[in-house]
Amino acid sequence: MTKKNSKIRFRNWKKVLPYAITAVITIAVAAVGSFSKKNAGTTLSLDAFARSDYKISVDQLSELYVVADVSDALNLASASDVASNFVVTTSMYDAGQTSTGKLEKPSITNIAVSRGVIEYVVKEGDSMESIAAARGLTTDQIRWSNKLKTTDISVGDTLYLPSKAGIVYTVKDGDTLDSIASTYGSNVAEITTLNDLEVSGISEGMRIVIAGGELPETERPEYVPPAPRYTNYYYSYLGSTSERQDITVLGYFYGLGGPYGAGQCTQWAWSKRQDLPSTLGNANTWAARAAAAGYTVSRQPVAGAVFQTSSGWYGHVGYVEAVNGDGSILVSEMNYNYRPYMVIQSTIPASAVGSFNYIWP
Repeated sequence: MTKKNSKIRFRNWKKVLPYAITAVITIAVAAVGSFSKKNAGTTLSLDAFARSDYKISVDQLSELYVVADVSDALNLASASDVASNFVVTTSMYDAGQTSTGKLEKPSITNIAVSRGVIEYVVKEGDSMESIAAARGLTTDQIRWSNKLKTTDISVGDTLYLPSKAGIVYTVKDGDTLDSIASTYGSNVAEITTLNDLEVSGISEGMRIVIAGGELPETERPEYVPPAPRYTNYYYSYLGSTSERQDITVLGYFYGLGGPYGAGQCTQWAWSKRQDLPSTLGNANTWAARAAAAGYTVSRQPVAGAVFQTSSGWYGHVGYVEAVNGDGSILVSEMNYNYRPYMVIQSTIPASAVGSFNYIWP
């Protein structure tokens, strides 16, 4: 090799050397970051930036881009974290850039609607069925996502639709991704990815999509709690020594009308058997007066009969809804145990059915 050729090659190498050094340093930074990230087990969040006084220059932002690009090209373990950090810092830079090219800490606020939620305004000719069919959803998923009891919608209504089959859910205080996934039948990874929650996480009031999710029955807008049921509700002389069993409150009934006192047991019994006379008086005289008028009065229960007792000040009457196979009877009655207008349905056990008179035409 001649001396002249050696000089030429040395000059060429000097030109390349800075770039080679830069590449080595960049790869080293990315690798160290990868190792550190892997061992620390932590990720950088937008909230962490917001709580700090961290500032970054334009040059540093460019360097972060290079590191992210190299990490991705080399498939390093930290590639996704580095990329997320670059996205975060770029967003902050765009939101709060100053004239000096410094990144000031912006005011970080949580968004109310995630990327996975679609806001749809109902158009002329739309129905919930057509919207559901067009987007691969069910009408239940749309109703539950918008807290609607029915499928009725109007032009101009705004509907929140899941971008993937599932439900739109509004985050409540105390919710976590784990609790949401467990309660509504999904998984944390899919919820996180579908709603871009890797950086920001969830916050109260935020609408997110729960992929494949389903509302529990008690949270569905159409859910109606069952009427309260009681066993051995009250002891009463209205039925000898037996207590009513499996009582269900049917509600309060006003405006039934008829010839008997409003809200009283006699009003309910007559409303069920309006073919009985209007002159039977108080409940304690119904059996005697009905028998005198030619009606059947027996100690054997019959479905559709009025049951009657003379116990108490004014006695008591009710209606036999059914005679059960075990000899008990299902009855309905108003003002049981002095609750005017309230109608209950209950079972009188077989051991007590013989304590009543039964009246029918």
